[in-house]
Amino acid sequence: MRTLTGGAGMTHSWETERDLFRHGESFLQSLVGHDPGLASLARSFRATENADEVAPGQGLWATAEDFLGLQTFADPVQGQLMTMGVVVTAGQRQPFGLRLKVVGDEVTEAEAVISTDPSGHFADVDQLLAPDVLYGAPVPPDRACDRDGLALAADSYWTALQESDGSLARFGYRCDRYDNGKKVTNTLTTLLSPDATVHTVASCLNNTRGARPKARGRRCPVVDVARGIAASVVVVDFHPVPGSPRPDNGSFYMMALFKVVDNEIRSIDEIREILPLGTPSAW
Repeated sequence: MRTLTGGAGMTHSWETERDLFRHGESFLQSLVGHDPGLASLARSFRATENADEVAPGQGLWATAEDFLGLQTFADPVQGQLMTMGVVVTAGQRQPFGLRLKVVGDEVTEAEAVISTDPSGHFADVDQLLAPDVLYGAPVPPDRACDRDGLALAADSYWTALQESDGSLARFGYRCDRYDNGKKVTNTLTTLLSPDATVHTVASCLNNTRGARPKARGRRCPVVDVARGIAASVVVVDFHPVPGSPRPDNGSFYMMALFKVVDNEIRSIDEIREILPLGTPSAW
């Protein structure tokens, strides 16, 4: 199993961040070991997978075989950790995201997204095996955002998506978006997709108007100022579009990493699972 990696890089204590990573390691080991007792779970512990409640011993505790390509960030201020990469179940690789909350020395919340879409025009799970080092790179102080600025940048993306207006978020010149590992912007492969076009990040958002997207339950559980990271969770409702070649409407349950430099979004990586339209976020 690929271990969680991260760095101090924050104005808060390294010991606190290290403790969050330790809890993350133990939790993943408990899943692979099929033993909830390997993690420090609080009596009030609550967990969901793809918005469904799961009890200790259920869900990934019964099916997880390995975790690969994990990219993890921790936020001692909020006591939360988020990791994205690949989970192996039944010998198959699946895009995977996990949010943990720690209170005291116990895990109180675990929220997972396990995608059933590993490959195709809008997914490529194998690309998640070697995560982009861009996310772990430090941002020079003169090009960095504060905590509020990072959270605002992430939220502006969901606002721009909901309004189908890419001008409502600031995107860097080199910005691209990746869904379940697949590059979906500035790439000719989308010409072969149902979209049959090439999009920038902004034009992707502009193109969603017919689906009347609604971004619900927006949260930013992890902010890393030193690395310019905002880790976000959201459920976006995409409604059916009559005559559209894209049948993928529903509630898109997403965990996303935003790299922010110079107050602009530099890169976006999303892990998402499409649920029935109107599915509650559960959190």
